[in-house]
Amino acid sequence: MRVSVYDLTEGCKIAENVMGLTTQPIVKKGTELSAIHLEALKAFNIQQVEVFSKLADGSDLDAEPVREGAIEPSEKFEAQPFKKQYIELINYYNGVFNAWQSGGKLDIVALKSRLMPLLRQSSKDKSIIYQLHRWSEAKNYIAHHSVSTAIISYLLAEKAGYDQGGCMQFAVAGILTDTGMAKMPISILKKSGALNQEEATEIRKHPLYSYQYVMDSPLLRNEMKSAILQHHERLDGSGYPKGSRGSEVSRSSQVLALADVFHAMTSERLYRAKKSPFKALEVIWEDEMGKFDIALLKALQEIVGGLATGTRVILSDERTAEVIFTQPQHLLRPIVKAAGTEEMIDLSKERKLYIEQVIS
Repeated sequence: MRVSVYDLTEGCKIAENVMGLTTQPIVKKGTELSAIHLEALKAFNIQQVEVFSKLADGSDLDAEPVREGAIEPSEKFEAQPFKKQYIELINYYNGVFNAWQSGGKLDIVALKSRLMPLLRQSSKDKSIIYQLHRWSEAKNYIAHHSVSTAIISYLLAEKAGYDQGGCMQFAVAGILTDTGMAKMPISILKKSGALNQEEATEIRKHPLYSYQYVMDSPLLRNEMKSAILQHHERLDGSGYPKGSRGSEVSRSSQVLALADVFHAMTSERLYRAKKSPFKALEVIWEDEMGKFDIALLKALQEIVGGLATGTRVILSDERTAEVIFTQPQHLLRPIVKAAGTEEMIDLSKERKLYIEQVIS
């Protein structure tokens, strides 16, 4: 009988080989399922499997067979509007973060299964990157930042030429970069002003704590575990926790680092106003040069910039405008026409102006 993976229990016996994108079965016919098998099936996004109607102990399987055309839970989730899915994941993350603070275990499979539909939609519609900072809110910053870092990491890895499996690993690593924040004192997490030296020293431990959460997981590649540990390291040695520099800093960690800092700069914080994605990326180029991989910076610039002719935007002086032409050497600063006028504005020359928002 064919059943949903969400109805499986330990002791179920597989009636047909379960295949993924590999040449070998993920789970072989005749296997008695254990907890690790159930986790693996969900990790590989397997929706339905063929099982015997009897469990290994001879008792009947208590599950309804999948009806032809039935919609799986993950498909129901994916059919929802993107923002609704996003907010649901934010709420879920807040719940599990509270559990981590109380000593609860990390469930990577559950996070990944809720993240995957967002990644698929983001890949199809990259303009979502212009909305993430608008939805972020200071009081739930860690949840918004973790989910958005995952999405941006995925898009950046995709743009940088990584394969689908690699992009997915970056996304999962992205959503896990700040799990270590659960070990931080509440007084630090809720502080509305700048951290003092003692608090800053404590907060710099969070990459190590995040690494400890994932170091034994078989669902994350070792390079991604190391990337989580290094996501606050910088090529010039100015980062933490070790102050690594140059070749000591992995390129994988640079993907997470760039996604992390880009979203942080565009988000509302308890102690800082958010920046436009366009302005934030310019600041990274101008003020953070030498800290990030140039090829990855260019890749992120291509994702954010290069707006199509006709795209409507809001400028930093609150005027609405329409993109007329984007010069390859000025992807973040196209030529625009102010709405209701014939005035053409070359943002590459009008440096006091910049794009505040893309109108979707």
